[in-house]
Amino acid sequence: MRPAICSKNKEHFPDYILRMYRQLEDHPYGGVFSFMQPVIILRDPELIQRVTVKDFDHFTDHRSFFDEATEPLWGKSLFNLSDERWRNMRSILNPAFTSSKTEAMFGLVSQCCQQMVEFLEQCYQQPPEQGCFIQRDFEMLVLELKELYARYTNDVIARTAFGIEIDSFKNPTNEFYMMGQKAFKIGHLRMMKYFGYLISPKLMQLLGVNIIPKKVTDFLRSTIYETVLTREKEDIVKPDMLQLLTQAMKGVLTDETSSEERKKTDKSNEMDMDDIGAQALMFFLAGFETTSTLLCFASHQLAVHPDIQNKLQEEIDATLQQHGGKITHEAVHSMKYLDMVVSETLRMFPPSVVADRLCVKPYCLEADPPVELKPGDTMFIPIYGLHHDPEHYSNPERFDPERFSDEKRQNINPFAYLPFGSGPRSCIGKLFALMESKLALAYLLSRFNLSVVPKTPMPLKIIQTGFNISVKGGFWFGLQPRNS
Repeated sequence: MRPAICSKNKEHFPDYILRMYRQLEDHPYGGVFSFMQPVIILRDPELIQRVTVKDFDHFTDHRSFFDEATEPLWGKSLFNLSDERWRNMRSILNPAFTSSKTEAMFGLVSQCCQQMVEFLEQCYQQPPEQGCFIQRDFEMLVLELKELYARYTNDVIARTAFGIEIDSFKNPTNEFYMMGQKAFKIGHLRMMKYFGYLISPKLMQLLGVNIIPKKVTDFLRSTIYETVLTREKEDIVKPDMLQLLTQAMKGVLTDETSSEERKKTDKSNEMDMDDIGAQALMFFLAGFETTSTLLCFASHQLAVHPDIQNKLQEEIDATLQQHGGKITHEAVHSMKYLDMVVSETLRMFPPSVVADRLCVKPYCLEADPPVELKPGDTMFIPIYGLHHDPEHYSNPERFDPERFSDEKRQNINPFAYLPFGSGPRSCIGKLFALMESKLALAYLLSRFNLSVVPKTPMPLKIIQTGFNISVKGGFWFGLQPRNS
């Protein structure tokens, strides 16, 4: 392995991953140290395919330091589970994340989109209150899009995962939204705890140190339990994720698989209320931040490239005309250029800059030179590096949705494009995240034009804020109603 030492200057994690990736040029893999633990970085897409798909049974787990005693809900989430417990939970949850179940929640997400654009139109007609994240500047609104999209994704998660109707645009200090902000606010103390777990997870577990504030998990747990009990008592059925999880717990959730396959995956007797809470928490944490970040970067590129924005708006207008002016599930699904824009955004700005796999049984990584792995060894998959490699993408720093046209998409190595991970442990909520993102962009661009303003960060400076990437200076842009 080839060791690498991080720069003494402050370096954000995406830059670090990209630097490590480029230093390993012409090598299929290399090695770095995560504090005292050696980590192998896989650079070759063929090796990534072996580890994540072909020889997955040797790399079934993520590296995790969350303990169920310390983080009771996060510790039982699908992402954190390992071995047979992960397999059982994944088989239980798979039917809840099929395309048909995602389509069933389309109406709930549409309501949140409608609330968002109506709020923006109202702000345009009436000057926003002092201190609001939106300012009226002559014939346009100037706003910080991260705040806008965070409120939108908060409402989506509240409705689809918890069955709670919230309007965070009219009521920005609602408890659900404030808990989401608290969950992702990464201060110095939280970072110290995180590094403590990286250095000595057993000691941190012994001390009972938690990373996610207990107030957040207690609120979400009580919200879930009260909602489930109320639905049971009053026989209430809603088309949301909480309903699907409750059905999964009872073993009555079905999907498109055969009856024989359903019997094989029926592990309902191993799922209880804490399991439901854990998966709902995972859905909350994953959906709240990552989708809003994706929407911010997509909006940034559309504002900076008005020709791409115009082309996308032409597709949206034509599709709306074909569907009677309504943004239906079929309409969104038919927008190929919208899919291309979202796909290219995910390439340039993937939600996770790196993925990991943990070796669970002895394995020989057949490369040049080969390396013998033992249980506990960690693999890093440098997603951000792969996505910015000119070997896989010509002029990778250029935003070019045409890379994902029907003609060109087939030339992309599937193991060099990993915005949702790879193999059986890829993101289970991929279809929902894509639907939520596309729907928001379709609603917004059908009524508004995005434009660059003096506060827009130019050029982009990618930074790491907590567990997600962002930009230095914030996502400030102008919005102007199209009918003007």
